[in-house]
Amino acid sequence: MASERERGGRWPEPAAAPAAADLARCVHCGLCLTACPTYLVTGLETESPRGRIQMARLIEEGRSQLTPAIQEHWSRCLQCRACEAVCPSGVPYGRIQERARAQVQAQPASGRAALRLRRLVLRQVVARPRVLGAVLAPVGRFGGWRLRGLAERLLPGRLRTMSRQLPSNQGRPFRLEEAAAGNPDGEPVQLFGGCVMRELFGETHRATVRVLARAGARVGAPAGQRCCGALHAHEGDLAFARQLAKANIAAFEGSAGAIVVNSAGCGAAMKEYPELLAGEPGWEERAAAFAARVRDLAEWLAARPRLPRGALGVRTVYQDACHLAHVQGIRREPRALLAAAGCELVETEGADVCCGAAGLYGLVQPGMSAELRRRKAGSFAAARPEVIVTGNPGCHLQYLAAVQEAGVGAEVLHLAEVLDRAWRADGGASG
Repeated sequence: MASERERGGRWPEPAAAPAAADLARCVHCGLCLTACPTYLVTGLETESPRGRIQMARLIEEGRSQLTPAIQEHWSRCLQCRACEAVCPSGVPYGRIQERARAQVQAQPASGRAALRLRRLVLRQVVARPRVLGAVLAPVGRFGGWRLRGLAERLLPGRLRTMSRQLPSNQGRPFRLEEAAAGNPDGEPVQLFGGCVMRELFGETHRATVRVLARAGARVGAPAGQRCCGALHAHEGDLAFARQLAKANIAAFEGSAGAIVVNSAGCGAAMKEYPELLAGEPGWEERAAAFAARVRDLAEWLAARPRLPRGALGVRTVYQDACHLAHVQGIRREPRALLAAAGCELVETEGADVCCGAAGLYGLVQPGMSAELRRRKAGSFAAARPEVIVTGNPGCHLQYLAAVQEAGVGAEVLHLAEVLDRAWRADGGASG
């Protein structure tokens, strides 16, 4: 095993480099290949999980430098972690990739200007609720503007695609005070607000609160909660991700009950706070206690006796969010809830393959993102659904553009919105 001094000559930031033991777990069996979206598109070994791990091993063993080519291959990874779900050796690919990107962050090389800009946006905009609110306010207004269709036709190609990804039915931003609902004697539940979810998906949050309240919860949302830090960790900014994790842990410690999350990426990141804060004095136990309380909305509802019953009768396609299916292992629960709501479920090929949203991926790798969205559009065109259901905001935005590309008139809804409609249609009854 390489000494710390030897590693220091190979990695820009050796303390945050991929662990040699993690890299050694990959036996190059190849089972990850057909699960990896970028490999499915390109057929290239360098765009596969085992290929990217091999690049890290070459650096670890002193047989390669951290070249711009290696950095580019790593940047094309969506970090969907589908490879982890099929890996027989338990390779912690998500952890490897985050630590690899931490090295890219620390590498004094060409292209650093773009990295600095992304870090600035993630730290000073996304992680600051007031700044993010100010930045996204005009975006939200454009989404609901009655002349939006005309304006989109005048936009150039890439901007037109981005504008088509904006929701039009989400209303005003969500404020944490709106979460105070439900039976005062009900089971306590704390809602995690998130960042983009609060600003662009206000109605999804309000539907979530209504569904939780009807399921018997006493809903609250502690002040002081921040962005979950997932985007920062995926970018390799692990130090700032730890700051956000500590802020969220402190914000929720004075509350009781499950911490319910309606964003798959946020939920996965929060459940992994113990790993993120491993070795941090005074935080390991607190992180473990916090993570033990985190539940995805579908996960929490499926374990409760009061469920929405209905007969919506709409032809519905459910698309697995990567960090819900592959990281949290939640696949059956959303489908069971939709079936109970009376939806006519239609399965599509590649329902659990990444849609290409992946946080900032659409901005960093627009070509690959567009190709993955095109494939989703093809599956929607074949299924002809009336409703497409997801559990993650990035996926939601990607599917809004995909349905237009597919030429289908389907609504794109969060699971909470479908269940809210079912419960309203059934007069609030439960079973």
